[in-house]
Amino acid sequence: MRRALWCWLLAGLCGCGADYYLHLARGQAGIAWHSRPVGEILAATTTPAATAERLQLFPQLRDFAAHRLGLHTGDSYTRFFDTGGEPVSWNVSASPPERFAPYLWHFPIVGDLPYKGFFSRERAVRERDRLLAEGFDVVMGPVSAYSTLGYFADPVLSTMLEEEEDGLAELVLHELTHATIYPPGQADYSESAATFVGQAGALLFLAEKYGAESTQVRDAHLRQEDARRFSAFVKEVADSLDSLYAQALPRDEVLAQRQGVFARAKDRFLTRRSEYAVSNYDGFLKWEVNNARLLSYRRYHRGLDLFAQLWAANEGNPQRAIARFRECGAAPDPWQCLGQPPE
Repeated sequence: MRRALWCWLLAGLCGCGADYYLHLARGQAGIAWHSRPVGEILAATTTPAATAERLQLFPQLRDFAAHRLGLHTGDSYTRFFDTGGEPVSWNVSASPPERFAPYLWHFPIVGDLPYKGFFSRERAVRERDRLLAEGFDVVMGPVSAYSTLGYFADPVLSTMLEEEEDGLAELVLHELTHATIYPPGQADYSESAATFVGQAGALLFLAEKYGAESTQVRDAHLRQEDARRFSAFVKEVADSLDSLYAQALPRDEVLAQRQGVFARAKDRFLTRRSEYAVSNYDGFLKWEVNNARLLSYRRYHRGLDLFAQLWAANEGNPQRAIARFRECGAAPDPWQCLGQPPE
């Protein structure tokens, strides 16, 4: 997991869920206190050249996000925080093992969410172990970037600098989309919208910086095509499991049969490895069947074709397309809205 949302901190500042929110408040305050202006780091003669090169991208990305895409930037990515090589936080998600149904945590302001974040790994482990003890499939993973939905200035994290330029652009634009589009209780829509804007926006950013026929744009296209290919494969796996779960078999039989479904999926993956141009998704071969992991992956890649259709219909005006994404986010059914032409 690369991303998390920390808008729950707002609820903590209102005095709700004292212990958990106090830990979030302390974590966020610590990051704010120990961060430094990006300009100050760029001006320092001791800053490594590779670090300076990456940091110089953030003013460019902020300007592009605000003026070309119409995203809310505020003061985000104007300060830098060194995580010391550690993840900034940890995310936990869960689902029953016999069906796809995300475990939901309720938060004021943003409603029900299918993930819960922690600045403390120990706290995340306790939540993971609690859910495992209750019989859930659970996935816990490190986070390298997060969004406070525009309520606070999100920092540049040292972990973000490990990304290639196209990946960094995609990551920053993803998080800034959250500051612009995040309807309460619609995590799948919000994450998928941010995934699409991050990908499409990164390609546009690179094309305007280097040229549409540049090596940078070509390589980014290839990586994104690989990502779409793997996303489609994961959907196949989830659909196969959905078919199994729909049979209403005894729980023990479902758990036994899903192992076979997943084993066959790994065999299919092996036959398709050569289809990937530049990315390596062999990590899938080490996955254990886990509904929480599959739901988490699907959450970020749902309905991307719908966003793409609307984006294409507004070619040359990405701000108008993103405004429409935001309008649909406020609709009773964002997905239905997204599939309909604007009135």
